[in-house]
Amino acid sequence: MIALAGRRILVTRAREDAERWAERLSGLGARPVVLPCIVSEPIVDEQTAQALRGAAADASWLVVTSARGAEAVARLLGGPLPAHVRVAAVGPATARAASELLGRVDLVAHAATSGALGGELAALERAAPASRRRVLVAGAAGGREDAETALAAAGIPARRIDVYRTTPAPPLRERRQLAREGIDDVLLASPSAVQGLVNTAVLPDRARVITIGPTTTAAAAAAGLHVAAEARQPNLEGMLEAMT
Repeated sequence: MIALAGRRILVTRAREDAERWAERLSGLGARPVVLPCIVSEPIVDEQTAQALRGAAADASWLVVTSARGAEAVARLLGGPLPAHVRVAAVGPATARAASELLGRVDLVAHAATSGALGGELAALERAAPASRRRVLVAGAAGGREDAETALAAAGIPARRIDVYRTTPAPPLRERRQLAREGIDDVLLASPSAVQGLVNTAVLPDRARVITIGPTTTAAAAAAGLHVAAEARQPNLEGMLEAMT
C-alpha cells in the first residue's frame, strides 16, 4: 500500500460517510480533507410510505446500508418498526442510527460494506425455512445493489425500496481552489460525487484521482478529470490498494 503519511487526501462523499473514511485515513497517517460533494434527501411521498409499511409488515429482516437510510425509514414508517422484523446494518454509524431511530440492531456487518452485510445475512438465513426468508432492503435511488446481489447468490430474494436519493452538490459561483490546500489525492466514489466536485472545486493538476469503479471512472473522464487509478474492489480498502 502506498505510504500515506502526510499526504493530503480529499474525501468527496456525503458528510456522514466521509467522516468514517477520514478516520481510516488518519489512522494510516494521512491528512484527510473532507469536501462533501453529494447532497442527500429523503423520499417522502405517500406511495413510497405505503410500499415500505406493507413490505415491513411482511419482512423478516430490514437491511439499512446507511444512517440516511435508517432516518428515511423511520420517517416513512411514521411509527415503530413491526416487532418481528430484525434489523441488519452495514456498519457502526448505520447501526447507531438504526438503534436510535428503529429501536434495535440485530446484525452489523464485520467488513462494513453492503456486499459483506448481504453475505453475512445470507449465511444466517440459509438455516431459516424458505417461506420465512423475506428480506427488505432500504436503499438510495440509483444506488449500488451489492446486498441484494449477495443475497441472490445464496438463493435469497430481497425486495428493495428506495427511501432516499443523492444528488451532486450544486454549482458555486466561486469554486474552491484546491491547489491552495496542497491536495495530493482525490477519492471519488460515485458519478454524483464527480459532478459535485466539478460543481464546487478546482483540482490542482498534480492531484491523483482515485475512483471506486468503472462507472465512476467513466464519469470522471467525461468531466475532464484524469484518473490515476481505479479500485478493483468497490470500497475504501480497494481504493487504498489502487493508490500503490
